[in-house]
Amino acid sequence: MPFKTGESLKYTAEFNFIPVGQAELYVTGIEQINGNDAYHVTFSANTKGLADQLFKIQDKIDIWMDTKEFFTHRLKKDINEGNYQKSVDVIFDYDKSVARTETKEVAIDFKARDSFSMFYYLRTILLKENEVMSFSSFEGRKIVHYNLQMTGKEIVKSPLGTFSCKVIRPFSDGKNLFKNAGDMQIWISDDKKRLPVKIQIKMKFGSMMLLLKKVS
Repeated sequence: MPFKTGESLKYTAEFNFIPVGQAELYVTGIEQINGNDAYHVTFSANTKGLADQLFKIQDKIDIWMDTKEFFTHRLKKDINEGNYQKSVDVIFDYDKSVARTETKEVAIDFKARDSFSMFYYLRTILLKENEVMSFSSFEGRKIVHYNLQMTGKEIVKSPLGTFSCKVIRPFSDGKNLFKNAGDMQIWISDDKKRLPVKIQIKMKFGSMMLLLKKVS
């Protein structure tokens, strides 16, 4: 396993190419959801200083992912970006093939992988260049089917050092995509730790770029 309970990944954060603050991914522990053991992972992103006054970002996303297959058992989002706010809490009941929010219940026939459980999953498998990987997710509004592809390797310089990374990008119908809110590109270090060294996230009003600065 390239990660374990207690792993903290801290990042510098740029929003639309302007340094704005910091972000963190933290594996807080193992908890039970619907009787299943799940890693509880918290993602937080916050602006600081002048950026906090101009366009405040205060996002927190909690996921509970299966300890064996790394699909999502629960997803809780609290998004605050400028004047935009969104909160959602989805619990996946795979025994009954439904996903539940406070207001509705949706039938599902797949193991859900949101953006964050998906790239923890990617850290555990052998990534093959040009292979298209297909996933499905539900984050409270509608079911989304998406594809990812390892497009090659790149050298990434971060505050933590220089890494050779495998690049994973959204993919659909022969074209690379990065236009929809929630789309994500990931640079995973080509070593035993398989660290997400660089992450680019398409947000409501722009793009956030994260660069790894500390691992503990």
